[in-house]
Amino acid sequence: MVKVLRIAWGISGAGHFLVESVEVLERLGKVHNIKVFLSAAGEEVARMYGVLERIGAFPIVRESKQGHAFPSCGAFNLGKFDVFVISPATSNTVAKIRLGIADSLLSCCASQALKSKIPLILVPTDSKPVVETKAPNGEVFKIYPRKVDLEHVEALKEEGVIVLEHPYEVEKALERFL
Repeated sequence: MVKVLRIAWGISGAGHFLVESVEVLERLGKVHNIKVFLSAAGEEVARMYGVLERIGAFPIVRESKQGHAFPSCGAFNLGKFDVFVISPATSNTVAKIRLGIADSLLSCCASQALKSKIPLILVPTDSKPVVETKAPNGEVFKIYPRKVDLEHVEALKEEGVIVLEHPYEVEKALERFL
């Protein structure tokens, strides 16, 4: 018998890895209970990349509908989730998590998850010195993450955050919690 995980899945405002993240979300949703935490920027970018409707198949907490205190983050303190995945995670979200800044839906949820000993899995968009990605129109281009962005990712690994290179690795990473 397969254990059903209660997964909180955060989507930040990145196009990089967004489509792949939604593919994984849909596969996992056939087995596990998933609630999506959608940042305001994530909502905008999901619309641009044409995946907002697919995300809408899941229960969603939208940052655009939350108050400034992000009351939905309390679910982490109450043990409502087994794991928190943020994929894709922008460099902004990663930096806030590393520095303990909890002023957005995803950074507040990550803070509460970590304070409640709920495992955090990140798929950062800026984890390598050169990243090749696609615009919403399919045009391929490169970005060059800054040194500080790469340092934030490494520091979170050292703190025990599970950092993955690609959304397709999430399913394997979740096996340790089954």
